[in-house]
Amino acid sequence: MAKYKKIPTQLKTEIKKAYEAGVDLVDLSIKYTVNYGTLRNIASKEEWQKGKSKAILQQAIIEDDISKRVELRDEIIGYYQNLHKSNLSYLMELERKGERPLVKSKEEALKNRIMATSELFKLGKELFSILTPLEQVELDLKRVKYEVGKRAIKDGVGVMFLSDKEDG
Repeated sequence: MAKYKKIPTQLKTEIKKAYEAGVDLVDLSIKYTVNYGTLRNIASKEEWQKGKSKAILQQAIIEDDISKRVELRDEIIGYYQNLHKSNLSYLMELERKGERPLVKSKEEALKNRIMATSELFKLGKELFSILTPLEQVELDLKRVKYEVGKRAIKDGVGVMFLSDKEDG
């Protein structure tokens, strides 16, 4: 009886990594010149999962992207808070002193700065998904209505039209 050639552990580990990264066993058997049946048996016996590491890597990339977006969003919110505090402290100082800017152009400049901050914040809200608590609740309600409607259609109950307006 002929002895079968044993696959070295290092080679098996390399093949397993490639398989878990999403490469087919057929391609691996050709690349490493190992019998496909042998690879299939080893993969089944050791419960290898095709694409496992690829999914883990994708999840890590997504989580990293989300955390970077949250950090950027928080940084932008902090920037707008500082702008607002700056404008507010200037207005409070004028109020405390009981005076208004004596030069009309300074008063106009202050008004323009406040309006520009407001417009930039509106743009920032769109770009960085900055929502007030009330807007967040409204968005969550819309999501719930969407999910309820989707389930109703899926279950064959019928199409439910949920409006954003309250029924009176």
